[in-house]
Amino acid sequence: MGTFNKHLGDGERFGKCEICLEHIPVEYYFNKGDSLVCYECGTEYVLSSKNPVKLTMSEARYDPDDYSGDFLFED
Repeated sequence: MGTFNKHLGDGERFGKCEICLEHIPVEYYFNKGDSLVCYECGTEYVLSSKNPVKLTMSEARYDPDDYSGDFLFED
């Protein structure tokens, strides 16, 4: 008799968001290459592997080049 794992019990697996560290459910009907979104922070991922679950961030949301703190705005 097998053991029950709460993350695998009902046919879904979970990935982990790199930004907010929340679990992202990966349902049985998702395929490799499908797009997933973190419900907490909205970060987009692409499913790289189902077993084990591997998610790849589809875009860099926090790009250091977007920081405008070095610029001085004149009137």
